Amino acid sequence: MKKLAIFFIFLFGLFLLPRQAAADESTCVVYFTGIGCPHCAKVDPVFLEQLPEKYPGLVIIEYEIYQERENAPLLYEYNSVYGSGLSIPLVIFGEDDFLIGDTPILKNIEGKLEEEKGNPCSLIDGSSVNFEELDVSTLPGKPKVLPEGVEPQKSGEIVQGELTLPKVVSLAAVDAINPCALAVLTMMLFAILAFAPKKRHNILLAGLAFTTSVFVMYFFYGLVIIRFFQLIQALTSIKLWLYKALGLAAIILGILNLRDFIRYKPGGFLTEMPMFLRPKVQNLMFKVTSPKGAFVVGALVTLFLLPCTIGPYIICGGILCSLDLMETIPWLLLYNLIFILPMLAITVACYIGFTTVESVSEWKEENIKYFHLAAGVIILVLGIAIVLGWV
Repeated sequence: MKKLAIFFIFLFGLFLLPRQAAADESTCVVYFTGIGCPHCAKVDPVFLEQLPEKYPGLVIIEYEIYQERENAPLLYEYNSVYGSGLSIPLVIFGEDDFLIGDTPILKNIEGKLEEEKGNPCSLIDGSSVNFEELDVSTLPGKPKVLPEGVEPQKSGEIVQGELTLPKVVSLAAVDAINPCALAVLTMMLFAILAFAPKKRHNILLAGLAFTTSVFVMYFFYGLVIIRFFQLIQALTSIKLWLYKALGLAAIILGILNLRDFIRYKPGGFLTEMPMFLRPKVQNLMFKVTSPKGAFVVGALVTLFLLPCTIGPYIICGGILCSLDLMETIPWLLLYNLIFILPMLAITVACYIGFTTVESVSEWKEENIKYFHLAAGVIILVLGIAIVLGWV
C-alpha cells in the first residue's frame, strides 16, 4: 500500500512537472516608452506596475527614449527589423507582433500575454532568446529589465541628472549678463531721475517695481515655452532630435555672441535688441513717472526684450519640458531669479549711492564686448556638451 502511494505520487509529479515548467517559463516583451509622453503616462502604471504583479512570469525590457538618449536610435532599429513603427508607447512581442498606442495596449495587452506565454525576448538583430538564457549585459543602449520581484520605476518619475542644475544656472547666467536688459533698466532709472531728481527713494521703488514686473512676465513666458515643447514632444520623431537641436541652437547663439566680441556692432542678431526697436523702448521709458508706472512699463518692455533674451530661455524650456508643471516651477523661479540679479544689484547700488546711473551706463558701454564674450563662452561650451551627450 505504501509502495502504491509512492507510485501514484511519482506519476502525479510527472504529470505536473511540464505544467510547472511552463508556468515558470518567462514571457518576455520589449517596451518603448518616454517620460513626459502623455500616452505613455497612461500605460506605464498598468504595464510596469500592475501587470508584473498579475503575471509573475512577465519580463519587460524597457527602453525609455526621452531621458535616456542612447535608447532613442534603438526605436528606429527595432522598426527596421520588426516593422513596429516609430510611435510610443510600444510593446514588441516579435516580428509583426506588437501593440502600439495607449488605447490598443490597455485594451489588448492582457489577452496578448495569455496568448504569448513563454514568449522569448526579441533582440535588435532579429533573433530571439528565452529570458533565462539572455545575457542582459549584451543588450544595447540603457535598458531597464523588470523581472519578477524588481520594483519598476513609477510613471512620470523624473531622475534629474547631476548636471541639470549647472545647465539651468549657466543658461540663466547668460541671460542675466545680456546687455539688453541692463540697458533698458538704466534707461528707466534715467527717466525716474529726470522726473524727480531729488527723490532718491524713487530709484529703489521704481527699480524694484520694474525688476518685479520683468520677473513675473518672464516666468509666464517660461511656462508658455515649456508648454509649447510639451505639445510637440508627443511627436516621437521630433522629440528624438529635440535635445540635440537645442544643443545646436546653443552653439549658434554662442558663436553669435563671440562674433559680437570680436567685431562688435550694436543690435546684433539674437544677441541684442534690434536697432529699430530701441527708439520705441526709449520713448516708452521716458513716460515712466512713478514706481507704479515702472511696473506697467516693465511688463510692456519685456516684449521688446524677447528678441535678444529669448535664446537661452528657449533652450532651458526645451530641457525642462519633460517635467510636470509643478516640477518646472522651482526651476523657472531659480532661472528668473538669476536673470534679474544684475537689475537688483544696479538698483540697490544706485540707491545707496555706491554708484550712479550715469556710471553704470558708461561702464556697460565700455564693457559690452566682454558681456558678449562671457555669454558666448558659457553657452557655446554648454551647447557642445549637449550635442556630444556629455550632459
